[in-house]
Amino acid sequence: MVSERDETGDESQTPTVAEEKEEAARTVQDSEKDESGPATPTGSQTPEKQEASSANDESHEPAAAATAESTPAVKQDVSTATIEKRSSSVAEQDAQSAPEDNAAHHVHGIARIILVFGLCATTFIIGLDQMIIATAIPKITTLFKSLDDVGWYGSAYLLCITALQPSFGKVYTYFDVKWTFVTALVIFEVGSTICAAATSSHMLIVGRAIAGTGGAGLYSGGMTMLAYAIPLSQRAIYLACLSSMFGIASIVGPILGGVFTDQLTWRWCFWINLPFGGLTIVTVAGFFKSPKRDFSHITFKQKIKEMDLIGAFFLIGAIVCLLLALQWGGITYPWKDSKVWGCLLGFCLLILIFIGIQVRRKEHATIPVHIMKRRTIIACALVLSLLSMGVYTHVYCAIADIGVDLPFYFQAVKGVTAEQSGIRCIPYLISNTIGSIFIGGLVTIIGYYTPFIYIGCCLFTIGSGLIYTLKVQSPAGRWIGYQILAGFGAGGSIQLPFIATQVVLPAKDMPTGNSLAIFFNSLGGAIAISIAENIFSNTLVKELPKVGLGDYTALIIASGAQGFRSVVPKNLLGAALQAYNDAITTAFILPIAVGGLAFLGSLLFEWKSVKGKNLLAGGPA
Repeated sequence: MVSERDETGDESQTPTVAEEKEEAARTVQDSEKDESGPATPTGSQTPEKQEASSANDESHEPAAAATAESTPAVKQDVSTATIEKRSSSVAEQDAQSAPEDNAAHHVHGIARIILVFGLCATTFIIGLDQMIIATAIPKITTLFKSLDDVGWYGSAYLLCITALQPSFGKVYTYFDVKWTFVTALVIFEVGSTICAAATSSHMLIVGRAIAGTGGAGLYSGGMTMLAYAIPLSQRAIYLACLSSMFGIASIVGPILGGVFTDQLTWRWCFWINLPFGGLTIVTVAGFFKSPKRDFSHITFKQKIKEMDLIGAFFLIGAIVCLLLALQWGGITYPWKDSKVWGCLLGFCLLILIFIGIQVRRKEHATIPVHIMKRRTIIACALVLSLLSMGVYTHVYCAIADIGVDLPFYFQAVKGVTAEQSGIRCIPYLISNTIGSIFIGGLVTIIGYYTPFIYIGCCLFTIGSGLIYTLKVQSPAGRWIGYQILAGFGAGGSIQLPFIATQVVLPAKDMPTGNSLAIFFNSLGGAIAISIAENIFSNTLVKELPKVGLGDYTALIIASGAQGFRSVVPKNLLGAALQAYNDAITTAFILPIAVGGLAFLGSLLFEWKSVKGKNLLAGGPA
């Protein structure tokens, strides 16, 4: 275990020095063997050779004394070589634990295309289920006479799909990846069937919650399967295709929802999930090779114990309390209402209990300490949560039936219909999809993802700043160009933390890492919805009296984005439009702020390559 230079010899050294180095190396080797258990020494000698060696040592005692001063340096050289060899061994073990190095699980050729297509189909229906409900809500509330329940149609799904992410990470860690994914998909389809067949508002809400429970395991499961099926050096482009499905669903969702609701029935908004789910089950069952992980030494009872069910219970409760408080506060109820601050208090108490459980369980916790200590994982959490806050504020607030985003700007300020407003947001969503796939391709070719995260965050922040400047009379060229810039930046950067997670984590931590990344992504979006809506509402209430519409404030707010035009005097319509524009664009300050913070957070990412996990700068992740 000496360096290559030592193995080949050094003519400048005396024979005594060489013998000293051999002896030091043999001592280190014997020490390592003692640590790993009893073993037969490879360098053992016969008694005759030992006597000869002893005699030889005695004859060289004067020479050894003469070179005593050089011995510490020699030992230091050997020690350095040993450390380097040990570090290399650790790196090799880490590389061997990475899923991309196990070629037995890789899928190639047409089988890979079919598998990825099936996973993309599932990701598409997850995104579709979030967006398609918005256009169906008016018909649903009319049928069930359930206007008071409208917020739960989106919230029930969002709460479950967010709160259960970390728990599914543990499930994928200890149970078969393929059949865990199929089980989650079946649960999602059962929830969709209940929604489609709902005979009451409460039945629909229960179905949405069940669908969200299954959906929580689908996106993280899809990324985990890609991690095993495709080498890391080629994975970026496929993960980009997977994440781009959300952008495509955002474009298609409202259009399909309108067609189903007007031409067929709103129930088709949920029936459509069944054929996509069936397609995915066939492709996954037929083309994905489950990794062979040796858990024979762990009983089923021990696996259940590893799920950290108690910790998961408190985490789910804390997230539910937080999301309810954020969705209710300042929107459904005032912040001082007991329901709101009660939820906030519940969140604080439950999250403190959860943290205590995690500290006590250490590496057996829902969120293992060694994962959250990694610098890259912290960067992923920051960038994903912050960027998702910005993107949700721009285009995705419709998920919670809240009007703050660009579609609301087009309806309220530009006076177009809901369908036309969705069409006008296509530049944002298409550029988001193109950015995701294009940057994913570049990462696959070049290997390094960190610089593209920097660039994407900068482009998103600049685009967000330009969107903030939109006025009542802004021409199409401006709002199209601004959307393209922001959308491309977001799409090109928001998917890369998922790549980074898979680069720095070994195979056994991959499912947990994927789930945590999705958890922070979803949590950031949920928080943004509440913050943006509160900024908008408070600004609108302040702006209307300034333009002489103080007496119409309550009526304008109650009339909605399009209805307020019919209740405002014609001579004050321009002032009302300006007030709406100021309120909406003030909310658009949030994406600027979080975009800048995301760039700062991205500086924590290490320079690692998907082509061999090479480290350029920084310490261990």
